[in-house]
Amino acid sequence: MGDNRPEIITLKIARGISVSLDKELMIHITMGIAWASMLLFYVRGVVLKLPLLKDYVDEVHVALVVIPVVLSLPTLIFKFSVFDFLFYILNVLYLFSCYVFFPENSNYLDENALTCVFCIFTYYFVGRVVDIEKYFNYFLTLSSICILADLYYFLIYMPQHKSMNNVDLYDNMWAGYQALPHVALLLWSMMERFRIWKLLVFIAGVLFLLSCGTRGPLACLALFGTIYFLFYMQFKGAAYVKTALIALFTIFVAYMHTIVSFLGNTFVKLSLSTRILEKFITGELGDDTYRSSLRDRLNDVLINGSHYWGLGAFGCRNYNIIYPHFLPLDFACTFGYVIGYALFSAISLILVYAIWKTRGTRKQIFIILLFCIGYAKLFLSNTFLLEPYFYMLIGVCIREAIFSGSSKTDATALYENKSRL
Repeated sequence: MGDNRPEIITLKIARGISVSLDKELMIHITMGIAWASMLLFYVRGVVLKLPLLKDYVDEVHVALVVIPVVLSLPTLIFKFSVFDFLFYILNVLYLFSCYVFFPENSNYLDENALTCVFCIFTYYFVGRVVDIEKYFNYFLTLSSICILADLYYFLIYMPQHKSMNNVDLYDNMWAGYQALPHVALLLWSMMERFRIWKLLVFIAGVLFLLSCGTRGPLACLALFGTIYFLFYMQFKGAAYVKTALIALFTIFVAYMHTIVSFLGNTFVKLSLSTRILEKFITGELGDDTYRSSLRDRLNDVLINGSHYWGLGAFGCRNYNIIYPHFLPLDFACTFGYVIGYALFSAISLILVYAIWKTRGTRKQIFIILLFCIGYAKLFLSNTFLLEPYFYMLIGVCIREAIFSGSSKTDATALYENKSRL
């Protein structure tokens, strides 16, 4: 029999003093930081309240991320192939080459380059090693904490410390997209194995997304929920659950104006945004808010300008457009039509193949979830260069499509319910 004891790292702190750390524990912590990175924002708030550490909040923030990552590297590094390092290096080299070939983008590169190199691109490696069967309950716990932390911050802490006059502006859109993965994971877990506490946290998460005043997170959540509802709710008694959900949806539609008015009055009392609720009432929920005209402008720039190689990383911003709100066009703007659409097509094919190869496993559902929060999202908001879950999705798909063996050789059967929350 093989030795299954955990690998231990021994750190010598001082003469005669050493600390032993489990390498797998460090990887566990690293995965948790990657999935629930938004909690670091709240940790900063806690550190600011501590007398000895409040003057070193940035240092503590960095240490909380760097220490687990560095200590897990000796184990993690052997989980990757030459292809993985090459993929990362090519992304980094392209980004920095834009300083040379697209000097007009320098200001935007200065603003985002370090974030891309040390945060966004590294999520590819997270996708390569994350095992959703192993980490599902862990991620679910972290996601529940994230949702509850958001509720506390926006409902209790923030109203006492800052003006809420501008709650429907960009910072709340950011908060909505930050909460999206966690609400989606709660939805998955609730529909897979129903528990009252999951329903309560999920409802709280949905209400929080509604209060953020942006449609994108709700659309992505609805997409994932619809896919799961149609194709994965097949457990014993699922027919009754589906009937109940359809009945609830029918009731909501029938009394939509009354429910929305009640929620609107509640949000006003809590100093939260009512922007999405107002769009429900006025029928403007489907408006593209001039996004099509922005895409037309970018297409015109690419076609009529000398931009065979595109506009470079963040080049759209030279035309007062933050991103195209359409993933294929985002690739075309970054790399040019030919290379951009070729890369987009290649990534999409790998995604489809990974979904097909993982059929009948929970890995497939995880890919669908990442697709909704990190791929479909890019047709509504953000650029792929700043979307960590897009790179995480690529990492997962590469692992399943290229490096994994049979998709059914491990304990990831879709309906196995042992040791789940």
